[in-house]
Amino acid sequence: MTKKRTLRFFLDAEFNEQAAPFRLDPISIALVPEDPSAPDYYGVSREYDTGKITPWLEQNVIKHLPPENQRRTNAEIRDDMATYLKSFAGEKPDRVEIWAYNGGTDQVVMAQFFGGLLPLRDAFKAAGLPKPSFRDIKELTRATGESLPPPENAHDCHVDAIWTRDVFQHLKNKLPAERRFLID
Repeated sequence: MTKKRTLRFFLDAEFNEQAAPFRLDPISIALVPEDPSAPDYYGVSREYDTGKITPWLEQNVIKHLPPENQRRTNAEIRDDMATYLKSFAGEKPDRVEIWAYNGGTDQVVMAQFFGGLLPLRDAFKAAGLPKPSFRDIKELTRATGESLPPPENAHDCHVDAIWTRDVFQHLKNKLPAERRFLID
């Protein structure tokens, strides 16, 4: 049996959950590939509602953002991510996994940049990649019994995505044989 080729990314996103009812307002997003020699993607929106930033966001997220002139519209971030994904099509993966810590909300934020989950899947297809499976790094902590050290610069989504990749690399080597199915 041929082993499936898995392309893995590590995702983090920052958002304001109090900007509008029933909506996450995207602030920033990072996708980091498993291969540390491959480029990362980091995008910061200039469209989030600055008037609704909470003190917590100001103290923990906004301080990490680049200057306004380095930020992009949500449509530019969507297009940049689509181009970024296309750069991995040559790897011809059988499956794509996107790992995150508390990834449910990060998945929603990523999908919002594309206009929803179906357009997000369509973007992967248009990039020549299989539809992604979203995974939570806590699956591996439960399987190994390991606890996660906090990231050193929490809420800088690019740093947090790299941290998630590093934690994945650490935990995958500690998986017991009966739990290897989580990553094989």
